[in-house]
Amino acid sequence: MCYTVIVFMLSFLCNCSHTMNSYFSTFLCTGVLSTMMIKKKRITAALLALGLGAVTMFSQFPVSAAEETAQNTDAAAQTADPSVVVTNDIDGWPQASDISSTAAIVMETSTNTVLYSKNADQPLYPASAVKIMTCLVALENSSLDDTVTFSHDAVYNVEDGSGNKNAIEEGDTLSVRDCLYLLLMRSSNQAANALAEHVGGSRDGFVKMMNERAYELGCTHTHFMNPHGLHNESHYTTARDLSLIVQAALKSENFRTITNTAEYTLPATNLSDERVLKTTNMLIFQNSGNRYYYPKAIGIKTGYTTPAGRCVISAAKSSGMYLLGIICGAETTVLETGDIQMESFPECINLFNYGFDNFSYVSVLSPLYPVAQVSVLNSAGAEAVAVSPKDDIQILLPNGYDEAQLDVNIELTNESVEAPVQESDVLGHATVSYNGELLAETDLLAIADVA
Repeated sequence: MCYTVIVFMLSFLCNCSHTMNSYFSTFLCTGVLSTMMIKKKRITAALLALGLGAVTMFSQFPVSAAEETAQNTDAAAQTADPSVVVTNDIDGWPQASDISSTAAIVMETSTNTVLYSKNADQPLYPASAVKIMTCLVALENSSLDDTVTFSHDAVYNVEDGSGNKNAIEEGDTLSVRDCLYLLLMRSSNQAANALAEHVGGSRDGFVKMMNERAYELGCTHTHFMNPHGLHNESHYTTARDLSLIVQAALKSENFRTITNTAEYTLPATNLSDERVLKTTNMLIFQNSGNRYYYPKAIGIKTGYTTPAGRCVISAAKSSGMYLLGIICGAETTVLETGDIQMESFPECINLFNYGFDNFSYVSVLSPLYPVAQVSVLNSAGAEAVAVSPKDDIQILLPNGYDEAQLDVNIELTNESVEAPVQESDVLGHATVSYNGELLAETDLLAIADVA
C-alpha cells in the first residue's frame, strides 16, 4: 500500500472520537543495494520515526448533526482536566512542562507529527479563533475585489459590550479583501457579519456553510452558531479540529499574507477616512514595548471572550522546521508590577521553543537508494532488477531517539519475476513497526526497465 494511502488512513484515525494514544511515523532503510532472493527480510534500521496523535475513534458525528448532541457537549466544554499532557506519556518522548491553558496542540505540519498535546479533543469555546473558518469560507466562495455593504444587522447584531472598535458604520462599503484584514487583524465582528451576509446570503446561511466545511475537513467535535465567535453555549470546537481548519486555510496565499501582517492601511470608504490597522497578535508585532514579540512567529489569529479565555493560533519557523501552535483557554494574570499578562502568548512561545529545542528532521527513505533486488527470469539482459521506495520521506524525530526500537520489513511480492519488467512496476512493499506496532508502509518499485 502506498504511503499516501497510509497518510490518509492515519488522518482518518485522527478524525474519529474517543481519545486514545496513537503513534504516527514513517521509517528508514539503509541505502545499500543487496542481492535479496528471499521473499521477506527484516532490517533493524538505525533511525526511528515517532509521532503522536491523541486521537478519537468510532463515533464520528457529522457536524450537520451536532445540534442533536449540543447539550451534552455544552456541559463538557471548558471542563477538561487541567494537567493532562498526553505526549508526556510516550516512552522516550521529550518531556514538556504543563501549561495553565485549558488545551493546546503543537505539531509539525509536513509530517503531521504532534509534538505536544493537552486536552486536544476537549470541546471548547473558540472565541474569535472561529474567524479563521469565516475567512476560509469567504475566500473559497467570493472574490477579493467583491464589494461588501455593511447592513444594519452586520453593524449592530453583536453581543452587547463587544463594541465596534473599528468604527464601521451602517452603509459602509469595503472590498472582501479589506473586510478580511479587518476580520483577521482587528478581529472585527462587524466584518464577520458583513462577510457572512455577502457570501451566504444571511448569517444563518453562512453558518451552515461553515459547519458543512468543518465536516468536510474531518472536524468531529465542532459546531458553529455564528461567524464571529461571540459566546454561544452551542458554539464550540477543539484544538485538534482547529488545527484541521487552520491547515486548510494556510493553503491560501492570501490567508498567509493577511494573517502575517502587523500593520495595514485600510483605504477610505464611502463613509470613513483612511485608517491604519494594527494586529491583535502580539507575537508578530515588533515594538520596543511589546514583550510578547517572537521573531520566529508567522501569524495567525487571537481570540478572547470571558468564557473562552485567551486563545492564540500561530505558526513559527526555525532552521527549516515549521510548527503550528494552538493555545485555548489561557488565563489573564496580573503581574507584581501591576501589568496585565495575556498568558496565551508566553505559553505559545514556550511550546514553540520546546519543539525547536527537542526535535529534528531525519531523511528516512528515498527513491534514490534501492533496498533490495528481484531476480528476473528469461531476460536477455540483466538477471535482476533493483527496487527502491516510492516515496521520499522526511520525518521529525526526538533528539536522542532510541535506535533499537525500529524494525523495517522489506517484503517482495515474488522472489523472481518474468521479463519484461518496466520501470515503476510494483514489486513489493516495506512496513515499519516500533515496539511491535505497525507505523507505516510504502510500495517498492523497479528502478529500471529489464527486457
